[in-house]
Amino acid sequence: MANVFRSSQDSGGIFKNESALLPDFLPEELPGREKEIKELVFCLKPASENRQPQHALLVGPPGSGKTAVSRFLLKQLAECSQRPLPVYLNCWEAPSRFAILSSLVSSVGEVMPRRGIASDELLSRFVEIAKKEGRIPIIVLDEVDRLLAEEGGEQILYDLCRASELHSLKTGVIAITNDEELHIRLDSRIRSSFLQHTIKFAPYSVPQLKEILSQRARLAFFPDALGEDVVPFCAAVAFKLGGDARAALSLLLSAGKAAEQENSKKVSVEHVRKIRDEAMAHATVKAERKLGLLDKLDRQIVKVVKKAGKGGIESGKIYDSLMGVAKDRAIRSRIDKLVEEGILVAQEVRLGVGRTRVIRLKS
Repeated sequence: MANVFRSSQDSGGIFKNESALLPDFLPEELPGREKEIKELVFCLKPASENRQPQHALLVGPPGSGKTAVSRFLLKQLAECSQRPLPVYLNCWEAPSRFAILSSLVSSVGEVMPRRGIASDELLSRFVEIAKKEGRIPIIVLDEVDRLLAEEGGEQILYDLCRASELHSLKTGVIAITNDEELHIRLDSRIRSSFLQHTIKFAPYSVPQLKEILSQRARLAFFPDALGEDVVPFCAAVAFKLGGDARAALSLLLSAGKAAEQENSKKVSVEHVRKIRDEAMAHATVKAERKLGLLDKLDRQIVKVVKKAGKGGIESGKIYDSLMGVAKDRAIRSRIDKLVEEGILVAQEVRLGVGRTRVIRLKS
């Protein structure tokens, strides 16, 4: 029998470099985020000059470029100067003060046992090494609301934001969240660190999504591998999903894979439409399966929301219903994750002089 891998090598010449469509790919430019980049550069540039950088809170919906801008500038800052010590951490992977500090200690090349060491000792060791080496840590805490859902989670933010005062260590903190109300719930001592530089990322517009997709498509596909209307169609679909650039790139990648599987020489709108329809059907099935995998607190939240009916329920009423079961902060974090997983939908609405979120089951 002929080698099946050799016989399937001719895939129609679709992809030149498909990694250019992956979420962790960092292009040379980030279209549509020039203003946000400029403001964050202002915050971080002092680190390259041995001065105290300014902390920043990046707020915006999923896929609006917060993580990409942060990683992009960490890379450029490291290329500009050896003094900054860039560290990127996702708080779902490091969800506690101890986990954050362990990662920071590892970032300075120190190997320490994970057991039998107190968090304060980890902090002291990190500060000692960073000062000795003359480094200025620039620490990105992505999905920081996950960290704040844990008991004592705010302490590490205080440690890092106040490191200059408490330990004479210049440090810059970039906190990233989807929650526009996060700063309201922060301790006043931490909130003051972010007051000056809370950078809001709006959802991408259709023209911005088209520019992003066109830039990546030039890197990812061979010339003439894309139909003329593919990029505009992907941009329009992603805009309806909330202006999510990650969704747009994923759709384009999957459409390219579909064309490749058919040995087509060109990606068409029909490939995109097929992937979109399959994704919508899959999302419905996936959400149903996820309901069966939820833990006790998640199930209780879903039960309260379901009981409220199609009109949904204000987030404050969910907290009231689950009083004594979990703290408001933990419930909010779970709601955010259930929204991200496509089980719940959250809509911000005006309530008197303030604002609140109405939570409902995703239909």
